[in-house]
Amino acid sequence: MSSSENHSPTGISISDLINLLLQKKITILFVTFFSAMISVGTSLYLPNVYTSQSIIAPTVIDNSISNSLGGYSSIAGLVGINIPNKSQNKSDEAIERIKSYDFFVEEFIPNIKFQDLVAYKRWDSASNEIIYKEKIYKNNKWVISKKLGIPSIPSEQEAFKVYKKLLNIVEDPQSTFVTIEISHVSPYIAKEWLELIINNINNYMREIDKEIAKNSVDFLQATAKETSISQIKTVISKLIENHVQTLTLVESNEYYIFRPISSPIVPEEKSGPLRALICIFGTMLGFLLSIFSIFFLHTYKSKKIN
Repeated sequence: MSSSENHSPTGISISDLINLLLQKKITILFVTFFSAMISVGTSLYLPNVYTSQSIIAPTVIDNSISNSLGGYSSIAGLVGINIPNKSQNKSDEAIERIKSYDFFVEEFIPNIKFQDLVAYKRWDSASNEIIYKEKIYKNNKWVISKKLGIPSIPSEQEAFKVYKKLLNIVEDPQSTFVTIEISHVSPYIAKEWLELIINNINNYMREIDKEIAKNSVDFLQATAKETSISQIKTVISKLIENHVQTLTLVESNEYYIFRPISSPIVPEEKSGPLRALICIFGTMLGFLLSIFSIFFLHTYKSKKIN
């Protein structure tokens, strides 16, 4: 066997490397054991996390304005109205609104206990109560900041960062179904918040479309009074009729945007943390770091001597 086959790229022979590791086996075992203990401690310190999941189906709103106008569609532009010629699937818009800061501030925060979002530490399954971080929330009160002399309440923007970490939305491009998940240390809160999001996004989008339809009707009625052209009056009449139908749909449809296929439930099993994986990864990392450190120090000393 040639010398090039017996040596590593750094010039240390394989046999010398093995002997070096054997000489340092106590160090390797100690570092590996220490890393394993840290991994075990970390995995035990991390609280259980529960994920509530719901599968929802988007509601397709059939926009038939262009069909109802027929040959008058081109005239609608004279009124200042752009006529869509396709059915509208508002699922994408609703998903982005769920992820938005505006929805979070207007529809989520007012309906939850703020400390459950920004100050939770773990969940006591026996009493079904949240144990909070005492540096932030203690004895049912926000802790007074020593520097500022006021309650150290996290800002809405800080809370929004936590919200985005707890929220997970996955769209299935084939079935168009949407899976929404909320994770929390309390399985009951995870379910409650997920129901809140689904219900409120339907109401949120309903109010937006209701306002748009009402404003459109007001605009069209005002425009109709200002024109004497019969064709434009016909177009306006059909447009008003369509918006009135929209208002009827908005008021009558409970699941305006999303219809639950699988309703949120209280999860019995935790979704994290993966303690076994944390322990295995931490132990392997310690083992590899110990070998790398020994090899690095040996190489450094050899170069220094030479």
